[in-house]
Amino acid sequence: MISRNSFHATKNRSVKLLVSRGYEPVQPVTDSCLSHYIPLHLIGMKGDYEALCVKLRIARGPVRETYVESLCRYDICQFRSLLSLAPGNVFLRCEVWVVSPNNAIHCYEVLATSIREVAAYAR
Repeated sequence: MISRNSFHATKNRSVKLLVSRGYEPVQPVTDSCLSHYIPLHLIGMKGDYEALCVKLRIARGPVRETYVESLCRYDICQFRSLLSLAPGNVFLRCEVWVVSPNNAIHCYEVLATSIREVAAYAR
């Protein structure tokens, strides 16, 4: 189990990564129906029409695509169901960010039938 302080430090690093990728962090809404269905750790906006939804996970072993698919199976399913809904006039991207034991953050975009690593950030 990861300590609360360690998770908050990881979340702070993740916000910096979000900003470095060109997104403006916004506070996830916690009192909507959607937030109970898919609680998010981070949301970033790029312009008025692109939103990036992020869930964070901590890995205990080496981060590889097959490991991420297993570790984040539930998160990936939630994101795929969200992506299947009509988001209106917003381009929605969903990613799972996995922190490896060496503290690198690996960003995996969730697609309809697969995931792909889109960025990695080492301290």
